[in-house]
Amino acid sequence: MRTPRLLTRRPRPVTVITVGFTAAILGAVALVGIVADSVAPAPRPAPSASTIAPGDDNADGRIEEDESGWNCATMGNRQCGPDLAAALPAECRSAGEASALCGTVAARPAYGWTNPDGSRVDLPAGAVMVRDLDEKPGTPEFTAALRALDAEYREHNPQG
Repeated sequence: MRTPRLLTRRPRPVTVITVGFTAAILGAVALVGIVADSVAPAPRPAPSASTIAPGDDNADGRIEEDESGWNCATMGNRQCGPDLAAALPAECRSAGEASALCGTVAARPAYGWTNPDGSRVDLPAGAVMVRDLDEKPGTPEFTAALRALDAEYREHNPQG
C-alpha cells in the first residue's frame, strides 16, 4: 500500500508558523477566560425565608420607606407625614371607608352656576354641605350622599 504523498512531505515553514501562531492566540484567549472567571465576584445567594427581615417587603435586605417595616419616627429623616385622621373635619372622622371622599368633599370651596333658564344656583362650602347631611356618617346612605355631592361638583366644575 502506498502512503499518501501529503503525509510524507515536509511542511513548509509558513504553515508551521501559521499553526504555531494560531495555537498561541487560542491559548491566550483561554488563559484570559480563566483569569476573568477567577476575578469575577461570586453571585450572592438568594435570601431564604429565614434571612428576610420582617417588614422587608421586597426582600432586598433593606427596609425602605413605604415598606411595612418602615417607622418614620425612628428611621430615615424622622419626619412623618400629616396625621390624616386629625386633618379630617369632625363630620368625616366616623365616615369609615368613605372618609377620604368625605375629606375631599368637605375641602371644596363654595361654588355656583347659572342654569340655562337664567336662574342662579349658589352652594355653600363643602364642609357646610357635609355637616348639613341628614344621613349618619359610616352608613351606605352617607356614602351615597357624598358621591352625589362629588358628582354634582364635578359636573359644574370640570377643572376641579
